[in-house]
Amino acid sequence: LATMGVKFHFGCDARPVSGFARQIDCMGMAAADDRLRGVRGEMLILRTPDVSLSRPVRLLHPRFPLYAVPRTDHRFMIGATMIESQSAGPVTARSMMELLGAAHALHPAFGEAEIVETGVGVRPAFPDNLPRVETDGEIIAINGLYRHGFLLAPAMARQAAGLVFSQDRTKE
Repeated sequence: LATMGVKFHFGCDARPVSGFARQIDCMGMAAADDRLRGVRGEMLILRTPDVSLSRPVRLLHPRFPLYAVPRTDHRFMIGATMIESQSAGPVTARSMMELLGAAHALHPAFGEAEIVETGVGVRPAFPDNLPRVETDGEIIAINGLYRHGFLLAPAMARQAAGLVFSQDRTKE
């Protein structure tokens, strides 16, 4: 997009900008959309040389669903909780214990892993948990990806790009 002259504005105020043919609003929870609710997600980064995963793993545990994403240097991202809250405070003890217990169920070596980082994010979700690409004049809004942002981002970007380069501004 940059080679096509597209300008990106990060960290700017959430206000309309004039003088552009199209604007893409992907502000997540910062968007002024009353339909959105926040879903808190907590994760851990663990380090252990005793686990060897070459790709992400999803454990569909009935009480504590989990994913483990391998990273470099024997690190694994373990996530994530789903709590109906817009709080972005530190990881709670309960969530840490649940994530560690589920990680241990996936592979017992996670029980001896180092906790090298924790993180919290608030994911934007619509009431039906389905993402949206919506248009309003020259503004294309992408939001509500909930906990599936990483997986859905390419498809949502493709849909938004189709709208950017479309002559028909009424598509949704």
